[in-house]
Order: sequence, then structure tokens, then C-alpha cells
Amino acid sequence: MRAMDRQWTEISARRARAPLTEWNEAMSEMRCQHDRLVSAGRWVTGPLDFLDIIGLARHENTHSRMLKWLLTPTARHGLGCGLVRRLVEHCSGGTVPATMAVSRVVFSHWRNDREADLVVWGQNFTLIIENKVDASEQPDQCDDLYENYNSETAPLFLFLTPDGRPPLTAATPAAQHAFRTLSWPGVRAMLEAALNESRPATGVEDAVDVTWNYLRTLEEQFG
Repeated sequence: MRAMDRQWTEISARRARAPLTEWNEAMSEMRCQHDRLVSAGRWVTGPLDFLDIIGLARHENTHSRMLKWLLTPTARHGLGCGLVRRLVEHCSGGTVPATMAVSRVVFSHWRNDREADLVVWGQNFTLIIENKVDASEQPDQCDDLYENYNSETAPLFLFLTPDGRPPLTAATPAAQHAFRTLSWPGVRAMLEAALNESRPATGVEDAVDVTWNYLRTLEEQFG
């Protein structure tokens, strides 16, 4: 307590000795320095990723559309089938050859009045993805998806959420067994690995930058 009293006495003495005009001048100089840094673009705040800037960082359909782009092998991201292969391996539990064929990727595919967020048709598989960000499940949603797509070639069902929770609407034993779960942080790890191993074609650098920026969105929103 004596040491604290001595320190406070010294601070009070310094404050008493400092004229008010000096404090005002110092504050004015600090404000000028701040304004110079802001004007030069060296004092920055706010989001770093594009989706957060435009207010779509938690928009479910926007993330589904990004996945459609990233899962399309011929898109300009240069990943080829890198992300598709990892998702198929995650769902199937097996190893997929590095060379694989994807014929079609569809966003918002409707069948029997039920929407599948994404469907990827491959040569030897069909990947059905139900994406959840903040929305809740609709009644019987995953049971219906299973019934609608279980007759496709080697169907794989993926339930994608921020925390990787299991679907509440996969109530039948068949649907419960079919659906695999994955978190958005898990997607981020797969995407980063696919991006690091890819060798993009010449002239797609801007699209690769889009992918890296999307990785930042995933990290900021989901961890």
C-alpha cells in the first residue's frame, strides 16, 4: 500500500506540473497523426473478406453457390476435382483416385417438392449436400432427401453445418446410416489443402485470390 501511495503521489505531482495547454497541444498532435494515418490508408478497420463486406457472410445460399463453383472441376479456381475428391472420401470412408470424373454440379435441385442444396453427379458416385448455416431443418427434410436420391448411382449424403452436428430430420434407420456429417471448419481445411496442392492454369490468378478470400470468410465466420 505504501508503494502504491508513492506511485500515485508521483503521478499526481506530474499531472499538477503539466500545464493544460501542453495536454491540449499533445492531444491535437495525436489527432493530426491519426488523420494522416487514416488518409494514407495505414489505419484500417472492418472486415477483410468480400462476403462480410457485402453482408452475405452468413447467407446460406451464398455459401451453397460458392460450393457449387468450388466443386465444378472446370471453374477458374484451378482446383480441378481437389475438393470433390476430399468430400467423396469423407462420405465414403475410402480412397478415391486422383483422377475422377464429374459430369454435373447443380445448385438448388428440386425433386418431389423437396430441394437439395447441391447435387454432384460423378462417373461412379452422386453426392447430395444439405447445407445449414443458421437456418433450422424443415420437417422430414433429410428423410425426404434420402428417399429422393437413394436410387442414384452410389449416393453419398452429406449434412454440412457450422459445428458438424447430425441431422435431426434423419429419423429412419436408412437415412441415419446414409448421412455423413461435416463442419464448415472441416470444409475450410479441405479447401485449403486442395488449394495448396493445385497448380492453376495460367491466367486464373484472380480466381485463386477469390478462393483465398473465401477461406478468410470461413475462418472468420466458423473458425
